[in-house]
Amino acid sequence: MARRINPGPLLAVAFLGVAGVLAWKFYPRGEPAPAPVQAAPAAVATPDAAPAVEYPIEAVPVLPEAPAEPLPALEDSDGAAWAALSALLEGGDLAQWLLPTHLVQRLVTTIDALPRRDINRQAYAARPVEGGLATTEAAGTRYLDAANFARYDAAVATFERVDSRALVSAYVRFYPLFQQAWREVGPPGSQFNDRLVAVLDHLLAAPEPQGPIALVPAEGKPRWEFADPRMEQASIGHKALWRMGPDHATRVKAKLRQLRELLAGQRPAA
Repeated sequence: MARRINPGPLLAVAFLGVAGVLAWKFYPRGEPAPAPVQAAPAAVATPDAAPAVEYPIEAVPVLPEAPAEPLPALEDSDGAAWAALSALLEGGDLAQWLLPTHLVQRLVTTIDALPRRDINRQAYAARPVEGGLATTEAAGTRYLDAANFARYDAAVATFERVDSRALVSAYVRFYPLFQQAWREVGPPGSQFNDRLVAVLDHLLAAPEPQGPIALVPAEGKPRWEFADPRMEQASIGHKALWRMGPDHATRVKAKLRQLRELLAGQRPAA
């Protein structure tokens, strides 16, 4: 029983740098009112109130040589986004990993879905990894074979090679397009960068499986599921980390941690 496993959840984060911003504006604030003699009652939030910005895009450190060309409209952004990502790969074949159409929109929806259990396949950003799922059997139980982890060698190596500062700088440059796409799927008034940092935190919190991962056939479907119900009910992002193997997951998390620090307005330690 073969199954194609998609590395797209992590590759979407790896290639998040296609979107970004030249300048993000906060919601305007009025001048503070004079302090009253008695404490004023707490303000009651209204349905139209925008959520507080946790990680303002203006605080994200970028490289000084950011390009200054104007951004295209979101519906015409595939060419520019594809060129920006291809440049970051330094000759790597981007078509091996990602779908070329509606790239920014697909990246937004894929990243947003990583902490969830399901995603609309039409909105998915990445192509399936080649080859079938490798399994092995011992004492009547089917397990995820360690040979399966090699299928992710190229994806993880490509992710590691991408310069984190250059990736985040490209993301900042293209941020208006990401934010525009996010407004179509995210909560009103929210910022995509806040969601992205939250998704990275979710991935970094993925537990490490203890020992071989047992599998069972999916009921009525030609594929395998995790035998542990807690693992099977886990998010897309956590499952992707488990399927690629502990060594790959450790390396991916190290890169995600760098990106998280930059996106949160910090400079990662050397």
